[in-house]
Amino acid sequence: MTSQSTSIRDYVRGFSQPFWAANISELFERVAFYGMAPVLVPYLVQVRHFDESAAIRVSGNLGFIVYGLTILSGMLADWLGYRRAMMLAYGLLALGYAGVWQAPSFPAVVGALTLVALGASIIKPAITGTVQRTCSEDRRPVGFSIYYTLVNIGGFLGPNVSGAVAAAAGLSLVFPTCAGVILLALALVLLLYRGGSSAVEPPKRRLGELARDFVGILTTPRLMTLFILVAGFWSLFFQFFGAFTIYLTQDVGVSQQRANFIISLDAALIVVCQVVVGYLTRNWTTARAVWIAAFVGTAGYAVIGAWMSPWVAAAGVVVFAIGEMIYSAHFYKYLGSLAPSGQEAMYLGFAFFPIALGSLLSGWIGGPIATWARTSLHAPEKMFWGFGVVGLVAAVGLWLHAKVYAARDARA
Repeated sequence: MTSQSTSIRDYVRGFSQPFWAANISELFERVAFYGMAPVLVPYLVQVRHFDESAAIRVSGNLGFIVYGLTILSGMLADWLGYRRAMMLAYGLLALGYAGVWQAPSFPAVVGALTLVALGASIIKPAITGTVQRTCSEDRRPVGFSIYYTLVNIGGFLGPNVSGAVAAAAGLSLVFPTCAGVILLALALVLLLYRGGSSAVEPPKRRLGELARDFVGILTTPRLMTLFILVAGFWSLFFQFFGAFTIYLTQDVGVSQQRANFIISLDAALIVVCQVVVGYLTRNWTTARAVWIAAFVGTAGYAVIGAWMSPWVAAAGVVVFAIGEMIYSAHFYKYLGSLAPSGQEAMYLGFAFFPIALGSLLSGWIGGPIATWARTSLHAPEKMFWGFGVVGLVAAVGLWLHAKVYAARDARA
């Protein structure tokens, strides 16, 4: 028993200081982002007096910019170096969160949220690039599991911290709290991330070379078709921070703090079960994993729409989380394995492209489908069956995508 514990401890200690500094700083960043995300729409509606559909659209557009820009900011991170990219990102995030709190007008609120989006888009590929470059091939699956576990610890803590702040001091004070958490992440990088060696930082490359490789990914039909279909799955995830949070507080009648807790169950289950799900599905191909993930995620929305109850909503979130774990166990490692040396952040930035499209889609369909369910069906919970149709189309498309390309690979 002692020998086994020692070997596990030694294995964990084998990860470098930059690895831990980057990943723990990402935990703080996720506490801030997921602390802000579930209160953003209620804050815009209740404090800033935005129209509900407009607020949901702003939230969806924010996610689109955050995750869409990662495919460009991945090039920026490869070019700047990961430490400088992280410092830039955390500076923008701190200014953005504080800015939302102090912004005097609608354009100023949007400008501050744009700073949040820019900072969050830069941090993602810098962190995943660090994991890719600091881990040997045999350590990489564990490295990415640690990364995703810490992300979801932040995803669990964030909504619950912001829910407590909102209950004690009001929705507005969530945003300076987020700014303070980001400053902790920045301090961690400044003090502990020492990335000067070639083992951590990517080799310097010209922007022209990076642009050529970027275009090469964009013009790969197999990847781009996969990304577009996966976006349907991610549109379900982003409804948690748009239509779902309004549904829980206005239709079901729970408090913002309890709504945040229900949303955080997704992250909590991932923290507890991600490694187990990754192990159980370790022999699945990426193609098989993503279409099954989409079907499971859609089943979660079918559960939410079955009955208007916080318990049923929580059960649906848990089912969706299983699908998310199946997806994440395969997708990041798959794209990282395709990346040539020096292009890790750019390739892993593309892992967030379908997430960006999913966020944009969620923002544009969230308000209209929610309004339709309330006014035409007089059954608000049925909006989740409407959202689930999108997930079902994505799942069927991903299954067909897997079949078509498996047949092509067999003929090659």
